Order: sequence, then C-alpha cells, then structure tokens
Amino acid sequence: MDYVKKELGAYNIHIIKTKLYKTITVKIFFREESLKENITKRNFLSRIMMLGSNDYKSKVDLTKAEQDLYAVNISGTNRRIGNYLDTGLSLKVLNDKYTEKGNFEKSLDLLNSLIFNPKVTNESFDEEDFNTVYEEYKTDLNSLVEDKMTYALIKGLEATAPNNVISYRGIGYIEDLEKITKENLYTYYNHIIKHDFVDIFVLGDVDEEEITNVIRNKFKINTYKKQPIKALVTPLKITKSKIVKENIKAEQDNLVITLNLNNLTDYERNYPLSLYNAILGGGTESLLFSEVREKNSLAYTISSSPNKLDNLIIIRGGITKGKSMEAVNIIKKILKDLASGKIDDDKVNKAKEYYTSAIDDIIESPFQIIESYYMIELLGVDDIETKRKKMLKVTKDEIISVAKKIKINTVYILEGSDNNGEN
Repeated sequence: MDYVKKELGAYNIHIIKTKLYKTITVKIFFREESLKENITKRNFLSRIMMLGSNDYKSKVDLTKAEQDLYAVNISGTNRRIGNYLDTGLSLKVLNDKYTEKGNFEKSLDLLNSLIFNPKVTNESFDEEDFNTVYEEYKTDLNSLVEDKMTYALIKGLEATAPNNVISYRGIGYIEDLEKITKENLYTYYNHIIKHDFVDIFVLGDVDEEEITNVIRNKFKINTYKKQPIKALVTPLKITKSKIVKENIKAEQDNLVITLNLNNLTDYERNYPLSLYNAILGGGTESLLFSEVREKNSLAYTISSSPNKLDNLIIIRGGITKGKSMEAVNIIKKILKDLASGKIDDDKVNKAKEYYTSAIDDIIESPFQIIESYYMIELLGVDDIETKRKKMLKVTKDEIISVAKKIKINTVYILEGSDNNGEN
C-alpha cells in the first residue's frame, strides 16, 4: 500500500493506494473537542442525515439511488475517541473498472448531498424525519439497560471517573435528547460544518492526482483554522481502588474492572502494552480466559481491551451469579503475577502471534485500514507494517515494565438477581 497525505487548506485528504480490493472506500471524519452536551445532538444529526437530503426526499428515493449506483454502501458512525467527538461518514462502491465510467463520481455526489445538502427548510430540519429519528432514538436510550454488558460498561466508567471525559456515554443522554429541536439541531449542524477538523480518506486502486482533484471539486469544505487539542486523555490519579456494586434482575453478574495506565511512554503504549493485554485477556490463550473461565468455571465470557487514548485497560466479564468477587480475587492475583515478572516465553510468543493475526485481519478490511491511518493522524503512530516489525522485537522485560505501571482503579459489579430481587 502507498500512502500520501495532502493538506487542502480547510481539510486533509489521505490517499491509500492498493489493488487489494475491487472497491473504493471513502470515509470523511468530522471531529471536535469532546463536550458532554454535544454527544446526543451529534448522534441525532448523523441519524437524520442518513434518511435523505434535498436531492433525495425520502428513504425510498435514497435506497433507489444507492441501488442504481451498483449498491453503493453509505453509513455513518459516532464515537468519543479520547478528547474528541468523532463522526465518520463513509461510502464503499465498486471501482468503475467493474461497473461503468462515472459511477464512482456519482456515488461521491450522493454522499456529498447527504452531508452538505440536508433536508432543511427555513433553517429547520424536516419535521417528519425529525420526529422519526426522535422516537427511534428515545426508544434506544430508554432500552439501554436491557443490554446488560453495555449498561455495565457505561456504569463502570461512570464509577471510575464520574466527571471525566472517559465517563461520557457514547450513546447519549435522554435529558439532552429532550432539549433538541429541529431548529437548534440545524444550528449545531452548521457549527460542525464550519468548525470541525475534517479528514477525508480514500482507499482503493485510484490515481493520486485524479482523486485529489475529484475530492477538491466535490467537497467544498471551508472550516475555520484553529489549534488542535491532544487526543490523549490525561491519566487518572487514584490513591486507592474502589468496588462499586449495583443490583439488577439478570441471570448472571456483569463485571467491569478499569485499570489505570500510569506514565507510559509512547513506545510502551503502542507496543509492549498491546502484548501485555494479549497475555492478560486478548483471546483464548489469555490468562483471564484460562484461569477465570476454564480452570475455575466462573465466567461465561471474559476479556480485556486496551483503551489507549483513555490511558485505561478495561476487563469485562459475564460472571456466574454471585461469584464476581471470586473472579476479582483471581484477576488480582493474575495482575500481581504479571507485575512481578511471572511471564513465560511461550506466553510472549503466543501474544506476538495473536497480534500478528490481528494485523492480518486489519488488512482484510478497508475500513480497518483507514482506521489505522486515522490513528497516524491523531497520535502519530507507526504504519501497519512498521507496527508488525516493531512488535516482533518487543522483549519480555519491556512487557514486565509496563505491567508494573498498571493499577486497578475501579471494580464495578452489576449483580444479577432473581425475580424477588435476591442474589
């Protein structure tokens, strides 16, 4: 793959040339500082934009247009990523070599219409679309508790740092939804278009100069220049770990443990930490899986994942009802053993194999490749192949050094109860 970044004044275009796919994938990232009051508006906005535009007045019109363009796939995503709120609007379409000349540009016109020509009248979003999204979104927010694993994660992060950016609910808040109107949503839309940082990624078998000109002509973005903020969240400070419990009607406990990452170097965060996590809870070869699930039969599922931009590792598990503290004690011993250097060479080698397999999975997905290069933009990390080479050179001592910098912050247990509310 060949990669080039071009600064086009108000935004950057990133071109990833590859012949691995018959498709061309385009993803436009809009990002701004993570403010809690904007999360719900941002989610609402991406939903309503996917319903149509002034050129495609109904969902039926939009679907027909997508089919006419050889089933172009258009989608939107929202998330908090470190100190940013991030919206990604993307399309994936067959290269003109496999369809007809001009199909790709017509697909870009469709995406452009959804983003820059929304269904708006008198500075207000379409009432029917607004009401449709409002009711669907309200249902999603009210039913959040039904997904116990997701609910436990949200509550666990809120317990970890209730006033910190890491506790913000990516799905949004019902109280903020109730404040949204057709008018103030359009005001916020204009704020995004004029003020967000914008990066446009194109991946596929494309000509660099040609695609640059096409993007420049199609997407008339004029955002105000401003100083970017650091994506990396400042590490949390703790004096003593805490345990928080909540009771809910469920067939099992749901366990969330947040682990602080303290004073990691950039190299440690990008390399030894990944291998540490693979050893801890990265798959079926991990210690969490073998000790908590297989040997002691305490968990239905258990794993860990590094949230590098938040300076956290998060352990999540579906635990046998009433057995969460037994699982916590085993996990504490695992963490202590790793910090004291009890890591055999086989575990290190297995972790490197796990990581290499994950790298191979990235290359199978255009969107994951784009995500990797987006992290280069946000954090200045290495490209995919450089990561592979450096990861294979990580030593056991470097992993142990990272293990010593990891401390439990919060243990959150969503305790399952029976019909009578008893554990």
